[in-house]
Amino acid sequence: MLNEHQQAVLDFVRRGSGHAVVEATAGSGKTTTLVMVARLLVDEIVADGQRAAFLAFNRSTAAELRARLPPQVEAVTLHSLGRQVLAHAWGAEGLELEPDKYLRLAREIVASRSAGLLEGPSRSTGASVEHLASYLAGLYGFARLEMTELTGPDAVSSLRARYDLVPPLPQARLPALEELLVPLARAGERAGTIDYTDMIHLPVALRLEVPEFSFICVDEAQDLSRLALGLIERLIGAGARALFVGDPHQAIYAFAGADAGSLARIERATGATRLPLSVSFRCPSKHVVLARRFSPEMRPAGGAPPGAVALLPLERLPREVRAGDMVMARTNAPLPAVALRLAEAGLRVRVLGHDLVGPASEIVTALATGLDHDHPESAVLASAEAERRRLEDELLTSERLPEELERSRQAHAALQLALRFVRRSGRDPGANAVEAELQRRLAPQDEFVLLSTIHKAKGREADRTFLLFPETLGVGGSAVPMAPPDAALRTEGAAPGIVDAEHETLLSTSGLAGDDEAEANVLFVALTRAKLVLTLVERETGALAERLASEVQGGPGGLGSRWNDVLRLASVMSEARQRRGLSSGHGKTR
Repeated sequence: MLNEHQQAVLDFVRRGSGHAVVEATAGSGKTTTLVMVARLLVDEIVADGQRAAFLAFNRSTAAELRARLPPQVEAVTLHSLGRQVLAHAWGAEGLELEPDKYLRLAREIVASRSAGLLEGPSRSTGASVEHLASYLAGLYGFARLEMTELTGPDAVSSLRARYDLVPPLPQARLPALEELLVPLARAGERAGTIDYTDMIHLPVALRLEVPEFSFICVDEAQDLSRLALGLIERLIGAGARALFVGDPHQAIYAFAGADAGSLARIERATGATRLPLSVSFRCPSKHVVLARRFSPEMRPAGGAPPGAVALLPLERLPREVRAGDMVMARTNAPLPAVALRLAEAGLRVRVLGHDLVGPASEIVTALATGLDHDHPESAVLASAEAERRRLEDELLTSERLPEELERSRQAHAALQLALRFVRRSGRDPGANAVEAELQRRLAPQDEFVLLSTIHKAKGREADRTFLLFPETLGVGGSAVPMAPPDAALRTEGAAPGIVDAEHETLLSTSGLAGDDEAEANVLFVALTRAKLVLTLVERETGALAERLASEVQGGPGGLGSRWNDVLRLASVMSEARQRRGLSSGHGKTR
């Protein structure tokens, strides 16, 4: 049965004119509403011979829509659509994918000017051609996302500040480097390859002919960069009427050129009417109360269950979590260790976007028959020590050393865990048995605990969710250094960075430096994934109380103050569970 907000959306599509922005809160039945819109388009709006399309933010969303939409309505990602435009204009020969295209071009351009750029005071900074090229390619990546006109130093300086980019040269020498953005842009338009951002950028920058649609629906519109909106404006210019669906409180990809102002920007650019979908059918009423600290318009559905909120110290997590639950963290960093801790307790786990099995399997292969003797654990310990020494010898002065040491530690710990379970089952600890146990414990196909960053959890839900270390959250925007677009399009082990959403590679865990509103949106997403129980997991008992007893930065109404309000409310809501002894020391938080 439709609620009044859903009916208003259908009425607008049926009888309205122009474009609309549907502001859909978490769990508001957005996809169901879009399916109803699609059926309406097929039955009443789109004439024979005309086309309608739903544009999604990533491939998984497009696939989900495609499975539910009428066959007459297309479902594609913006990147796929842009690639179609390029294929129509250039043919397939110009579409070879080169993720590092602009780094390569920047190297060539900088190398030809290196004598002038790296002489004098620049030498004392330790800058090299590679440093300058990396900075230039990253800066141009953000310039494309922002559709920044490369016409003067003020525009470039603003871009640099917005994305907190650290220049590789002294301020006096920087203009000479940044002047190379224009030749880099021209070279990119001539090259016979494309990177992911080019799939959208080149159709817009070169004003290429786009397909004609009578109606388009744009999902996750809050995540549209200025560049993505530019492509959609070209579709509108070709005759499309547009329905944008999104939630400004779930705009968490600021590092990819989107921000909380994306929907307002769409309204200004298209003259769109705003329509609310503010009733959440997913979230229990207690969770809505918490989430309203960040999205005051949100409402629980009529008859929604109250749900539950709990506090829990990390040491008790293995005893409380079970298959089907989702454990979330602000960054990737704590997830592998927590996953291994849960697996040690007998749970099967998966870390979304992180491979715990592959590195451990490589060690199994390297050890060969070393696992077959009476003391395979000794072979693993020897391997761990040898790998530590090798990494310290090879990477002693490298910034990568801590990351590589941790990866090695995790891989060896996973292998030790698999060995213990093989031993307990009475099997011989050979390579095949260990490999099978690694897969069973750390990469199961069903019945597992899912661990995820908050960013990757967006679009997912679970009956019960666990949020790690709430006492550390709500303290400001950026958590890790920024990386330029397309710079981390390789593997999960790459440096944190932003990537093309269509291919769903690792996303950075940072927002823009100092952007509290972007961080508030991350917290809103974390609070709205559970359908029944939300549990806040302290690193240790009393950590939350200590957080609330400390001085809040930012003053009343700021991010820290709002998150502290959430923590106090959560403490009150969890009182009944506290009496059962799930946590202690929380009376102070109230």
